[in-house]
Amino acid sequence: MIKNLVSAFDQVATANADRLAYDEMGKQTSYGQLKAAADSLAAWLDQQSLPDHSPVLVFGDHQVEMIASFLAALKTGHSYIPVAADSALPRIQSILDTGQPSLIIAIDDFPHDQLTVTAPVITKEQVTKVIAASHPLTSEHPVSGNDLAYVLFTSGTTGSPKGVEVSHDNLVTFINWMLGADFDLPQAANYLGQPPYSFDLSNMFLYPALMSGSTVKAIPHEVVENFGKLFTALPQLDLNVFVGTPSFVDMLMLSPAFNEQQMGGLTHFLFCGEELTVKTAKNLHQRFPHAHIFNTYGPTEATVAVSGIEITPEIIANCDRLPVGYAKPGIKLSIWNGDHQVTAPDQQGEIIIAGDSVAQGYMNNPAKTAQAFFTLNGQPAYRTGDAGVLDADGLLHHKGRMDFQIKLHGFRIELDEVRASLEKSPLIKQAVALPKYNRDHKVTHLIAAIIPTDPTGDDNERTQKIRESLKDLIMPYMMPTQFVYRDSFPMSANGKIAVKQMIKEVNQ
Repeated sequence: MIKNLVSAFDQVATANADRLAYDEMGKQTSYGQLKAAADSLAAWLDQQSLPDHSPVLVFGDHQVEMIASFLAALKTGHSYIPVAADSALPRIQSILDTGQPSLIIAIDDFPHDQLTVTAPVITKEQVTKVIAASHPLTSEHPVSGNDLAYVLFTSGTTGSPKGVEVSHDNLVTFINWMLGADFDLPQAANYLGQPPYSFDLSNMFLYPALMSGSTVKAIPHEVVENFGKLFTALPQLDLNVFVGTPSFVDMLMLSPAFNEQQMGGLTHFLFCGEELTVKTAKNLHQRFPHAHIFNTYGPTEATVAVSGIEITPEIIANCDRLPVGYAKPGIKLSIWNGDHQVTAPDQQGEIIIAGDSVAQGYMNNPAKTAQAFFTLNGQPAYRTGDAGVLDADGLLHHKGRMDFQIKLHGFRIELDEVRASLEKSPLIKQAVALPKYNRDHKVTHLIAAIIPTDPTGDDNERTQKIRESLKDLIMPYMMPTQFVYRDSFPMSANGKIAVKQMIKEVNQ
């Protein structure tokens, strides 16, 4: 059971000094080397006279220096703000303005000449020199308790991104859960490291790996963007644990090599970040019939994930939409209608999360914090904005975003439910339901954006066949009146389908 992140890492690194901690496409770093790099960076940070507990912004991709920088910040009592190198300039400026970092560690080239920057910037060349100098770390004042561990900025698809303040103890409770009996992850495993560090899903592979003497097999963004490179590299990574979004595994299943025969060591799949559909789970189970598939749920504001369940063949066979699990220890889930808790099971409302995983709020944004965070029965609580149902056994069923619920012809319709219904058709590989609004912002009809199973043929004929295949599978009032066909869907930097962007596009 981990009590302090820094001391736990140091113990693991000392005990496994020669074991591989990090492997980015062949650039390998042992635990001993990673600890030495983090210690030297931390000693250097201590000499910079930074304000106590001030955040340090770390800018880059999947380089091992990113990890050394995270650890160095934690070792010196600082939180870190991870920012992906491919972030848009307005997003970076918003993060700088809100986060007010005392230092920027630029593992990739930082575009400071295009931004208003007040903090000093240390380049990768300087980081490399600091690490090579092997400065001894003599002072011990790591983050602990309610100190912030990291500040993670939300995707910011609407308005400015918000900086979620996650404490040391928030993160520790999550790691202890991940390394416990609920997931029973293999020891000394190889974890796929694909989600960017600016996406909190990355903490589902990074810290469970580092705290268990395992290895992160990191894939940089440019490889993920190149199917040829990605599909060639994947079978060579000797993976045991997959962490990612369902959209990313759908992409990997385009590769014929992504199966148990060629990747027999891959025994655990951990999903979070978006809905795991029955179709994706079924296809994955066919590819990896002996693997353990876990569905989890949680917003950034509650430290990665707060519920989980293993998706068995029986669950796949008996569910239209997959459950997202039972609450982790230390978390109380409840369903609310407005400001009143729903006490009867199986009634839909807003998912409320209370307990030790709930973040402290949004950095330097008291108004937004007051809207979403509150105290419930003496515990910190968060209003998720997600619709859900708790059944009589306490199993959580996610029903999509509250703001993805629309009214059409008097019916309340959930866009995710329409999507799930559409994907029951064998003619549809992937679908997104998009509302079309009039000038009064009332929904006039639904548009189905479709990636077809077979992209050839006439669209009108395909639409007719899809309608016929769905005749007994979707309620008539939920059937889209317009079908558009695409080769792919736009993705956010976090690997999720950019639904809000697609809604905006069809309504321009």
